[in-house]
Amino acid sequence: MKTVLKMISLLILFSLAVSSSAEAAAMKESDQMYKPGISSHSPLEHMVREQPFGEMLFWPEVRILMPGKAQFQVTDLDTGLTFKVQKRAGKQHADVQPLTTSDTEIMKEIYEGKWSWKRRAVLVHLDGRMIAASMNGMPHGAGALSNGFPGHFCIHFAGSTTHRKNNMDPAHQFMVLKAAGKLEEYRNKMGPYEVVELFLTALHQDDLYLLRVARPEYITQNGKEILQEISKISIVSKHVEAEEIMLTPVFALEVPVKLKYSAHREGTRSDLFTFGLKKDILTNRWEMYCEDFLER
Repeated sequence: MKTVLKMISLLILFSLAVSSSAEAAAMKESDQMYKPGISSHSPLEHMVREQPFGEMLFWPEVRILMPGKAQFQVTDLDTGLTFKVQKRAGKQHADVQPLTTSDTEIMKEIYEGKWSWKRRAVLVHLDGRMIAASMNGMPHGAGALSNGFPGHFCIHFAGSTTHRKNNMDPAHQFMVLKAAGKLEEYRNKMGPYEVVELFLTALHQDDLYLLRVARPEYITQNGKEILQEISKISIVSKHVEAEEIMLTPVFALEVPVKLKYSAHREGTRSDLFTFGLKKDILTNRWEMYCEDFLER
C-alpha cells in the first residue's frame, strides 16, 4: 500500500514542481506521444493519419447497419492494425469473432501477444462508414469459426450496454469517446464523479491517453519515467459510490471509492479511498487533488 501511494505521491509532487513553460513544452511533446490513431509501424499509417477518428453513432443505429453474420473490418486506433471479423450475436452490443486465423493473429498482436479484458478504442468500417467503438480482447463464450480464437469477443458502441446487467460500461464508453476524438471535449463537461471514474479507468486500462485527459498535469517534462512506475499498479476492480443529487451549487466535494488493486510484488489489496475534487472558477472544470487519497 505504501509503495503504491509513494509512487502516486511522487507523481503529484513532481507535477507541481515544474514551471508552466516546461509543462507547456511537455504537453506539446505528449500530444505527439499519446495522440491516438498514429503508429509509425502500421501498414495503414497513412489512412489513420488522414482520418484519425470515427463517427459517433449510437448502438440502435449501428444495429440496423449490422445484420446477423455481417462481416466488417476493425482498426485499432493506437496501432493502426486492421483485421476482419464476423458478427455472431448481440442485442446490447456486438458479439464478434475474427474471421480467419490470420485475423486472430493480428488481433493478438494488438494485445501484445496476450488475450486481455482491456478495452481498446477501435474504428469499425461498416457500410461505407467509419464508426467509433471499443473492444475487449478476451475470448469467451461460444465460437463457430475455424480461426484459432476460442470463443467470441465484444465490441461496444455509444450507448451500448452489457448483456447481463444491461448497464453501460464506463471504460467502453470512454474508449468510444476516444475513438471519436471527443474525449477531451467531453472532459470539460464532466461532473466530479465522472472525473474520478475516468482517472481510475485510465489506470485500470493502462491507457496513458486517458490519463493525460483526466489529469493533464501528469504529463510533464520527465513524466514518461514516472508514468512507467505508476503503470505497475493494476486495478482489479473499482466501484465509485452513487452520485449524490446536488440541490444547491457545489464547488468542492469528496468522492468515496471502493478499490481493489494489486501493486508490483505486493499482492491484491482492497480499501475505501476518498478523492477530493474542486471546481476551477476560471475553466468551470472539476479537478481532482487527491490529498486524502495520498495520505492513506
